[in-house]
Amino acid sequence: MNWYRNIDRNWELLAPWSGAKVQVPALYVVGDRDGVYRSPSWSHLVPSLKQFVPLLRETIVLKGCGHWTQQERAKDVSNALLEFLKQL
Repeated sequence: MNWYRNIDRNWELLAPWSGAKVQVPALYVVGDRDGVYRSPSWSHLVPSLKQFVPLLRETIVLKGCGHWTQQERAKDVSNALLEFLKQL
């Protein structure tokens, strides 16, 4: 909750990294029932994630899963992370 309470200050603190790209290998896991993933403002970003995360290895969309992927689908998330780490 503190992230949301401090949202304006977070923007100020992160301003020096505006436009920066994630430069490490990454894995994106999201639930298809996540409200953020399903929002119109986000749906166009998922296909272009590599633009911001050049070393994105994979995007995994978990069917029937909401926002708390690691709690709702712990085994699937763990397996995805282990496979990702094996590739590094």
